[in-house]
Amino acid sequence: MSQSSALTTKRKPGFIVLEVILLAMALLYLFPVIYLFGASMKKSAEFYEPLKLPHWYFGNYAKVFEQTHLFQALGNTLYICLVTLIINILVSSMAGYIIGRNQHRYFQLLFYVFLSGMIIPVQTSMVPLFKLEQFLHMQSSLTYLCLLYVAGGIPYGTMVYTGFIKSVPRELEESASIDGAGRFRTFWSIIFPLLLPATGTILVTTVFWYWNDFVSPLLYLDINHTPTLITLIFKFKVDRGVDWGPIFSICVLATVPLIILFLFTQKYLIKGFIAGAVKG
Repeated sequence: MSQSSALTTKRKPGFIVLEVILLAMALLYLFPVIYLFGASMKKSAEFYEPLKLPHWYFGNYAKVFEQTHLFQALGNTLYICLVTLIINILVSSMAGYIIGRNQHRYFQLLFYVFLSGMIIPVQTSMVPLFKLEQFLHMQSSLTYLCLLYVAGGIPYGTMVYTGFIKSVPRELEESASIDGAGRFRTFWSIIFPLLLPATGTILVTTVFWYWNDFVSPLLYLDINHTPTLITLIFKFKVDRGVDWGPIFSICVLATVPLIILFLFTQKYLIKGFIAGAVKG
């Protein structure tokens, strides 16, 4: 037996204990999610028996589809997330590219101007923004809410792209310039595809905020006519009272898309954080 094999054999029990501890911690963190799915399949009479295993009862989900405008709320939420993310990624990536490639003090000052947007508390601007919505006659407008999210997301997106662009070699741009490519084509054809980890980071970290935001839709939208998923849950809870089964069911339907999105984008999230920390 080689020395490396012997060391592996000696350390194996320790690794097993570590894996058991990590598995127990994972189950602990997953318990709220497991309970959410389990409670959504319980009948009203079983709900206050927490140790009783749930049955495959889908009547709660049927009530949600029958008594709410779920697809309208889902469509509104998807519209807000897609429009906001597309504009945010386009503007932030170009701003981060220009700032990250220029060391002049004016561009560095511009970078701090972008960061200042992250310092101002959202609560201090709620009343002026509500007055602005009335002045522009955009009450209960999804477009107005998208613009607010874009204004709040561009500073963070610019910071992420500025830090990540420093990990992209300048030689790629020089080679493209020799081949006759302009700056615009160079960015979108060569540089932007390399920024996929940063884009994934922005996608995951910001879409959760847009998707789960409750205060902004409540203030700037009419939840009776233009609901989002979160405001629909709130209204459904007010109407249903303590009928928790359907309430947990609608929470599951609002959570599943985020879980699927995270499973497909988590590797880009980790890459983006590592690259931004090392190169930023």
